[in-house]
Amino acid sequence: MKSILFLIAFLISSLQAKHLQVDVSAKSAVLMNGETGAVLYEKNPHAPSYPASITKVATALYAMEVKHADLSRVVKVSAESVRMKTAQRDPSKTPAYWLESDGTRLGLLRGEEISLESLLHALMLQSANDAANVIAESMSGSIPSFVSELNEYLKSIGCLNTHFCNPHGLHHPEHQTSAYDMCLIAKNAMHIPKFREIVAKLSYVKPKTNLHPEEKLRQFNHLLRQGRFFYPKAIGIKTGYTSHAQNTLVAAALDGDRTLIAVVMGCENRENRYVDVKKLFEAAFHEQKIHQTMFKADSSYSRAVAGATSPLTAALEHELAIDYYPAEEPDHPKAEIRWTIPALPIHAGQKVGELRLIDAHGTLLNSTALLAREEVQGSWTFMIKDWWSRLFR
Repeated sequence: MKSILFLIAFLISSLQAKHLQVDVSAKSAVLMNGETGAVLYEKNPHAPSYPASITKVATALYAMEVKHADLSRVVKVSAESVRMKTAQRDPSKTPAYWLESDGTRLGLLRGEEISLESLLHALMLQSANDAANVIAESMSGSIPSFVSELNEYLKSIGCLNTHFCNPHGLHHPEHQTSAYDMCLIAKNAMHIPKFREIVAKLSYVKPKTNLHPEEKLRQFNHLLRQGRFFYPKAIGIKTGYTSHAQNTLVAAALDGDRTLIAVVMGCENRENRYVDVKKLFEAAFHEQKIHQTMFKADSSYSRAVAGATSPLTAALEHELAIDYYPAEEPDHPKAEIRWTIPALPIHAGQKVGELRLIDAHGTLLNSTALLAREEVQGSWTFMIKDWWSRLFR
């Protein structure tokens, strides 16, 4: 069988997403489909921003997805991973990963033995900065090595405006990202079942260690907890705050089979971040899905076939249609025929290719088979050559 690619030379320009119209207080914000990566809303999406503790989403992603962290593994806390900054040290000469006294910590001690499962829960539920350092060191041998590897990985998944200096998000002038990049990071993280399970929990009982008793860790994300900002469709994931970053939030919500991820950065107060993401989610979830037929079932296409007595005419097996929400309307979709011509003779109803609809990023939106409408015979010359080649094969 020969496979021939043929592009229909036109763009269906009538289709292009119309972003949601939502007023948010955040300095930058993005709403993204967690499966397709389609952007439904954006406000200064690529503006460099301080992330604060939403950095920890990237730390967990890299540890689980790339380093394949064994959550049952017990690691020993080093002195370096829990080292604190002091007023006497020159800030410009202090490692960016050293901890701050007013930052959130689990209270890990040098020589403490603790599982990676406990550390990841402390990282994502309680936002423990010391847990981030211990995870990083245990994954890559040193915290700086982990951060360097993490930055390279984030570039590989499409982050263009991200450079991290530590695994936890404590302020450093060069530790920056963007709302769009954080959406990409969260999208990848939420595809990891264990990560998705952790960030949806309201609490976790951390088993006792050699230096600490059993302890209950509680979820910081108020979208998940009963109260003023509770959102029943929320399924995670992480809050953040420093005086430089102000309030940040990466949130995910599920309605039916549709997962959306919202990122808001630079919110003046913590209440605004919850209000903003809920407004974004609700605007998207209230949209009605559209069904649009792009090619009818009676559409037909023809082409010459080498050695045939007549052209091949093919029709669509089914109509080619797409379903989409208005804010996720495919970006400049393009129709493409992929011919897969079988050996002659070709019989009526036989599959000879397919018509595909792809978006501007090359993602397949839908496809349907092309079936021969009538029999196509080979010429006498073709049949003799074919017989001769079979005879002396």
